[in-house]
Order: sequence, then C-alpha cells, then structure tokens
Amino acid sequence: MSNRYNGNNRYNNNRYDNSRYEDNNRRPRKKKKSNGLLIVLLVLIAILVLFIAVIVRDALTADPDSEPGFVRRVLAPITNPEPTPRPRTDVLTGIEHQNPLTGEPMDLGLAQYRPLAVVLNNISDSLPHNGVSDADIIYEYPVEGGLTRMLALYQDIADVELIGSIRSARHYTVQIAQSYDAILVGAGRSAQAQDEVRALGIPFLNEVEGAQRDVFFRDRNRIPGRRVDNLHAVVTTGERMMHWLPEYGFRLLHEQHFDNLLSFAGDATPQNGSNANNVVARLSSGKSSTFIFDAGEGTYHMHQYNRDFIDANDDSRPAFTNVLILKTSVTNIAGDASGRLNVTTTGSGDGYFISGGKYIEITWSRNNVNSPFYYTLRNGAPLELGIGKTFICITPNSLDPTFE
Repeated sequence: MSNRYNGNNRYNNNRYDNSRYEDNNRRPRKKKKSNGLLIVLLVLIAILVLFIAVIVRDALTADPDSEPGFVRRVLAPITNPEPTPRPRTDVLTGIEHQNPLTGEPMDLGLAQYRPLAVVLNNISDSLPHNGVSDADIIYEYPVEGGLTRMLALYQDIADVELIGSIRSARHYTVQIAQSYDAILVGAGRSAQAQDEVRALGIPFLNEVEGAQRDVFFRDRNRIPGRRVDNLHAVVTTGERMMHWLPEYGFRLLHEQHFDNLLSFAGDATPQNGSNANNVVARLSSGKSSTFIFDAGEGTYHMHQYNRDFIDANDDSRPAFTNVLILKTSVTNIAGDASGRLNVTTTGSGDGYFISGGKYIEITWSRNNVNSPFYYTLRNGAPLELGIGKTFICITPNSLDPTFE
C-alpha cells in the first residue's frame, strides 16, 4: 500500500505528540467533556479511511489483463480458479499460446476455456446452417434414417451471431464432445444420450428440458428470405452464451493437465500423399459429403445435397485446412424402435488425412470415452494438422471414400 493510503502514516504527526506535555512543572489543561465524542468520531473516520484505502489499493494493483477474452465479456464473474496452462508455441508467430482447436494465435484467456460443442441439424430442409463459418472444428456423423447431424466446436463463441439450427444429441455425440472436455449444446437427446450425459457428468445445455434453457430461442426467419419450420428454428447466439454460461455453475475452464492431443504445422500437406482435389466421404448409403480443393486458398470447401455448404449469417463458404475421414463400426441399436445407431468412438480404426490437395492413410485411436482422439501416421508418428479449421467425417467401415 502506498503512503498515500497508509492510515498509520496519515496520522503520524505532531498533533498527537505527547512531548508537548513533558514539562512537569506545567499542568495539562483539563479536557472538555466533548473530547471523548471527538475521539470516537476521529476513530470512526480513521476506520473509514482505511477501508477506502484498501479498496483503492486493490483497484490500483489489479491486473486488467488477468482474465481477458471470455471472462471479461460475460455479465457475471467466473468462480473457477484458472489452471496453470500447458505451454503452447505457435509455429508461425512464436506466440506462446494458440487456439487448441486450430493452432492459430489466441489469447491465453480464451485458450484455457472449455469449447462449446453445438449439435446441428443437417437434413436438406433445415439448410443452410447459421454460424458454421465461425466453428473451429465440425464433425459430421450418421444418425437414424440414413441422415447425418453435425457437431460444431467453438473455442471462442462470443462474436458469433446466430448458431443453428440446433437439434438433439446421440450418445456418441456426447462422447465426441467429451473428448474435447467440451460443454454440449443441443435441443433434446436420445435415451442413450441422456444415460451417457449422466455417466460422464458432461454439462449439457438442453433446449427441450432442464434449467439451462435461457440461451435458446426460436427464429423462423433465421434464413434471409425464407421462413423455416418451427422444428428447424432453434438457435442461440454468442452473446446469449456469454451472458448465461456463468450463471449455470458449470466448470468453464479446462483442468490443469488437459490436452486434446492435437498438433499443428504451418504446412501439413502430406509428403508423398496421393491426389485429393475432389474427395467424397460416404456417411450412409444415401448421404455423402464432397470436399473440393481450392488451390488458390489452399483450403477445402464442402458440398452436400448438390449445393454449397454455406453460412446463412453472411452467405460465406466455410474453408477447411484439414479434412479427416474416420472409419468405424456403425450398427443399429437392438430393439430401438426409431432405428437409432451405435457409432463406436473408442478403440482404434483406419482413417484418412486430407490437406493441401493430398491425402494419406492414418490411424485413429482413443483409450476410453474420457480420452481425446489421437491420430498417427502408418509408421506410428503423430499426425500434424495444418493450422486452420478442420472438418471430420465419421463413416461406416463398409463405405470407402473416393479421391480424385
């Protein structure tokens, strides 16, 4: 505390110096009765000054950048203590911290937060999506009826406008979100997904039920010039997320030693890879997604249902530095009247890594539902992704992709 706010120094002067009465031959004057009241008043003033001094001291010594990004933009404080971060060095700039989902430079205050994983509808009638161009990683995976859904992961959702349309989660959706230590966002869930949410203890913002519904609303005009069915109208915004998340009591920061096991390189084009200018991932017998390489941009654009994959917020086409195709076991759940699927997300399997107009075969592995995915080359070396956004297709073992 500076002398300016030091209560002891403030009153350390001759006004109360007893040396003025050291002459024994002089009898001190008798104090008036009002002196007692004056002393009490002065003591109260001193206490008030000390209290104000402590408040001012804390304000002057606080670090305004100690909790940047996400925390500074919410409307309520976060009580979770910040963990000691794992050092990350950005390969392009040398900045110590980076977006853990893309490898791009990012403030430490944002990089330490758990990402948000939003379940998106992907049937033709619901398209186009909102907010997909801002997602860091997008998964597409099969669901019942030969259809697919998407899971969009956001490390920093603050400035995203509309996000949707939001649909219900499956148990393997929960497992994918858990691999990133993410907060799951959806509109409903299957019975199996509910069991998985409870078993894993993953935070789940559910528009259909539960106490955390304030982040959602329905916007039937979310697509400019078109009014969508109410089923396809569930959305949220980054602003709503930033406002309400701290109110729900979830852990918002990663645990100290969490690592999503993703590694990045400035140029991750596979050495000795085969041509991948046009890639078709087959997610079911009736649904495929096509990725076309833009050599000028060095990224891939996705197409489905004979149309471009676009963001209705601004008509932009999301660009992906990396495309992963992960093959796994996809089977029907016995006795499920809706024909729901079981998609295996643990163990290991074959896959493909596509970047820079080339592809190579890889292996994916995951120890258990609480572990992250780990990607390796065929020689066992860890896979490095290109810095930028990633699209991941989870496909049945029986359906092979095509490359041109």
